[in-house]
Amino acid sequence: MLFLALIALVAMTIAALALIRAVDTANVISGNFAFKQSTLQMADIGIERAVTDLPTITSTSLDAAWSSAGACTTACQYYPTMAATTDSKGKPLTADANGVVYTIDWNAVPTVTSPLSGYEIRYVIDRLCQGPAPVTDLVGKCLSDTPISGGTKKSGGIVFSATNTVYYRATVRVTGPRNTESYVQAILSR
Repeated sequence: MLFLALIALVAMTIAALALIRAVDTANVISGNFAFKQSTLQMADIGIERAVTDLPTITSTSLDAAWSSAGACTTACQYYPTMAATTDSKGKPLTADANGVVYTIDWNAVPTVTSPLSGYEIRYVIDRLCQGPAPVTDLVGKCLSDTPISGGTKKSGGIVFSATNTVYYRATVRVTGPRNTESYVQAILSR
C-alpha cells in the first residue's frame, strides 16, 4: 500500500509541476501581448508628432540639401522621395538622391518623448514622390490630388478649390520592454 501511495504522490507532483509551467507560460504570453499592444498605442504619439512636425520638416531647403549632398549624412527624419521597396519584414527601404536603396538606420533617428519609461518612439517621413531630389514636378512625379480641368476638384457633386495636395508617409517605430517592436505607417497630406 505504501508503494502505491508513493507512486500516486510522484504522479501528482509531476502533474502539479506541469500545471505550474502551463500557467507560467500563459502569463508570459499574456504579458507579451500586453507589451505589443502598448507599443501600438505608443505609435499614435509618433504619428501625432509627425503630423505636428510635417510643415517644418518638409521645407524646400531640405530638398536642396539632399540634392547637393547626394545622401542624408545626419539623423534623417525626412526623405524627399518615397521608399522604393520593403525588406523581408515589411520595413520600408528608402533611396538617396542618387537612387541608391538602403535600410533606414533607426538608431540614428531622434526619439520622441514617451510618456512611459522603457519605450522608444522614432519616426521618419518620406514624400511620396519618384525621381531624384529635388522633385520639382509635384503633379507628375508625386502622389497628389490634381485638379480636374477648370481648376476644381469634384467629389460627390461637391466642388473643391484647386489646390494640389502632396502626400507623405510617416513610418513610426516603437521599441519596448522584452524587445517588443512595432511599426505603424500613416499617410499624411500637406
